[in-house]
Amino acid sequence: MYNAIMCSFDNLPLAAVLEDTFFCVHGGLSPRLEKVDDIITKIERFQEVPREGLMCDLLWSDPYDEEGEAAQETGPIDWFDHNEVRQCSFIFGENAVKKFQVDNKISSIIRAHEAQNDGYKMHMLNPADGVPRVITIFSAPNYCDVYRNKAACLKFAAGTLNIKQFVESPHPYYLPNFMDVFQWSMPFVAEKVTDMLDKVLNYGAQDDYDDDDDEEEKKTTSYTTAVTGTGTPRVQGAATTKLKKKVVAISKLLKFYKTLRENSEAIVQLKQLTPNHRVPLGLLSQGTEAIDKAISSFESAKAADCVNERRPTIEGDEERKSVTSI
Repeated sequence: MYNAIMCSFDNLPLAAVLEDTFFCVHGGLSPRLEKVDDIITKIERFQEVPREGLMCDLLWSDPYDEEGEAAQETGPIDWFDHNEVRQCSFIFGENAVKKFQVDNKISSIIRAHEAQNDGYKMHMLNPADGVPRVITIFSAPNYCDVYRNKAACLKFAAGTLNIKQFVESPHPYYLPNFMDVFQWSMPFVAEKVTDMLDKVLNYGAQDDYDDDDDEEEKKTTSYTTAVTGTGTPRVQGAATTKLKKKVVAISKLLKFYKTLRENSEAIVQLKQLTPNHRVPLGLLSQGTEAIDKAISSFESAKAADCVNERRPTIEGDEERKSVTSI
């Protein structure tokens, strides 16, 4: 069954032209694409997607977004530049789109490949008629169960394009990320265990702190003598100091597991967006507010998920060490 599914992917079409007007593709343009017919004559599509070349670009390229964070770092892109987010393929600019439109008598490019807060986005509006040169349609609502975005589909009828937005439907109940019951219950169990340990140690510590008249306790406690800067001797119970440290450590652990238990579902959602499915270092110690903030909006979820937008590397691949503009 797995092989049959993989084979079906290797047979999917790469692009379509709608009503001789709209060029439909998953990713976008390529510097290697001059005519639409190049997709037929220059590509053997019945294969795994290569890591570079025309076929790769059709699936992995993105339009230049002048409102995005990358635009502030790279500056305007009119033609093609390396796609830093994807770590493969290109970013294509307005001049590249204009040339493709003229050469192929295409009105607009309709593509997907990028989550959009409203489910769609109009890029590179033509100032003459207000028609977008590129339209992004994203049809997955509340992407990864975290983005909180709307989704959209595009309907073409009687020479008119209509965009319909929709929101997610409730999932059938299941444990977060399809985890098993034992894994799901671990934060609750850990919190109870640390809570009991905290109470035990605090009980012993309270005896050491307050019951100074307990002679038997004094006999079992070793003392050390230190000298202050003024030459005054200072006596401190070494055993009591160790116990205090243990109490502090357990208290911190208790707070950690309490946060984990109270925010277990939010943390599972956050893990879906982060590399290696791990919570960012130090986030749990910041408490509930920091966790909620990390997945509070479309932009914050998109930022956390950015690293997952890269095309995965495979064994033997080397990261590109230089960026060449075309």
